[in-house]
Amino acid sequence: MNKKLQTHKTTCDAIAKLFYPNVEVVLHDTNEEKLVHISNAFSKREVGDKMLNDVKDIKSLKSDIVGPYEKVNLDGKKLKTVSSIIRDEDNEVIGIMCINFDINTFENIFHSLKNFLNIENSEEKPNLLFTQDWKSHTNTIINNYLKTNNKNLKNLKIKEKKELILYLNSEGIFSIRNVISYLCDILNISRATIYKWLKEK
Repeated sequence: MNKKLQTHKTTCDAIAKLFYPNVEVVLHDTNEEKLVHISNAFSKREVGDKMLNDVKDIKSLKSDIVGPYEKVNLDGKKLKTVSSIIRDEDNEVIGIMCINFDINTFENIFHSLKNFLNIENSEEKPNLLFTQDWKSHTNTIINNYLKTNNKNLKNLKIKEKKELILYLNSEGIFSIRNVISYLCDILNISRATIYKWLKEK
């Protein structure tokens, strides 16, 4: 990890501690293109994971602060996120800090007030680059499938996992790079199993 990012780890921890348990803070090294620190992790991401966004796209941004924009976590929870670009003394991009706020509790309160007061909800359109988060997109499709079929991800049996994989295939998920490794992790199955099921369809 770039030594110049070390001081930002404390900042990540401080923000996460202040807003605990609703905020997760993730620090990326753009040179290594990896996650190098995470505070109050609830998104199942870990140190060493590859960045979800292309560094070239990040460097092309006109502003060093992006957001807030909405993402969907694996468990279906909505996150409100702000990303901050980190630069060195030569103004070169060396990292990015992402602050993920779990807004579900507040959203439930808002909807209750909205129904009571009949307030219309006007939301800002999210930044296009960061909404193209393939994990968030995959999580949304998985959660919609589970809700429709009244199933729980943790309790899926082998047959049900196969049905989910085939459904994801019909949704075009497997055209996304790295998605198979992600599915292997969250479903606790092997790549060979996924390929076998796709071949049997």
